[in-house]
Amino acid sequence: MRVSTGQLFDRNIQSIMDNQSGLSNIQQQLATGKKLLRPSDDPVGATKVVRLTEELAQLKQYQRNNDLLRNSLEEQEAVLRNINNAVSRARTLAIQAGNGVYSDEDRRAISIEVAQIRDEVFDLMNAQNANGEYIFAGFQSNSQAFAFNPSASGKKYTFDGDTGNNEIQVSNTVSLGATTSGFEIFENVLARLDAPITASTGVTSASVKVTQQDKFDQFHNNNYDAITAANNQFRATILAGNQVQITNVASGAVLATQDFQSGQPFSFNGLSFTIEGAVGNTVDFTLSTPEKKNVAETLNDLVNVLTNNFPGQQNFDDGLADALVGMDNALVAIQNETSSIGGRLNVAESIYEANLDIEIANKKSLSTIQDVDYAEASAEFSKQETALNAALATFPQISNLSLFNYI
Repeated sequence: MRVSTGQLFDRNIQSIMDNQSGLSNIQQQLATGKKLLRPSDDPVGATKVVRLTEELAQLKQYQRNNDLLRNSLEEQEAVLRNINNAVSRARTLAIQAGNGVYSDEDRRAISIEVAQIRDEVFDLMNAQNANGEYIFAGFQSNSQAFAFNPSASGKKYTFDGDTGNNEIQVSNTVSLGATTSGFEIFENVLARLDAPITASTGVTSASVKVTQQDKFDQFHNNNYDAITAANNQFRATILAGNQVQITNVASGAVLATQDFQSGQPFSFNGLSFTIEGAVGNTVDFTLSTPEKKNVAETLNDLVNVLTNNFPGQQNFDDGLADALVGMDNALVAIQNETSSIGGRLNVAESIYEANLDIEIANKKSLSTIQDVDYAEASAEFSKQETALNAALATFPQISNLSLFNYI
């Protein structure tokens, strides 16, 4: 095989350029710390680098979301804790006011503190976060959650937000509620259920009051018909043999038959009846329609109960019972939401740690693909440098080979 002088020059120059290129690549790897300098170096590895980089950026955003979520939940928890303490204090004052030795002046003095608690709770229900958004207004976070209208004939404290709950995504598959609408926590709270007397036949007098609220609430829940009002009518009928029978007026179903003595109280599913009458006399009572009342309205009603002069003790007792049950139900709603917040905080913390583990694994995979091994790269650099020096040293000798040198 004949090798021309031109081929000798071309091959030696190409060899030198290849060695220079290889040495330059190793220098760039050592300088940047990356062994993938361009996609063509490793097309499959470059694709994995792009995917892992995107996942790491997504995880970083999820962790930021998680921080925002936990800050929001912790802020709500603090607000609810203060409301819970305030309402608990108001409940204690209401029980004190029910003490028979307290005078009207004593009750009015208690009402002053209850009024201050009412205003405090109302302000907390309209709490704002660091961005000036109303925490409990739902999606309408730029407007006040609850409004107060002192001239309103009915409810003076009304909910002006909506039922939306803002959620924040903290992983590919999990979104957690960052806020809860004040409608669920404060507005959607049952007022005291009752069973007022609606009609009577032949009796001298009749009264009914709730003495065991939990037991009556269970009876109400099991028997109240929201569709057919007639099914909510019940009748107590005095029978011969000193007995009284409780029936459903619409269906005629007998619910109970028990001992009876005129003028003496008897109990039925948490209700205490006192009826003066004879055999055949009847007293009709109705299950009241369930009503919802927010905690600020309940506290306002309590203030009115403590400041008004009622014509009879029964009216005061009923008003006080309404307030106590309303506060109890409000406290349950607040405590349930506090538990929900605690659960979401635990989930957020668990997901945060899981995301950290995934982030570490992805960074390790990314480093394996694109980060340079300095020991290996340094050895390769020395190898390429030696090869280049050899090529540069041998090229002059090879270029001088010619038959003319031997003539």
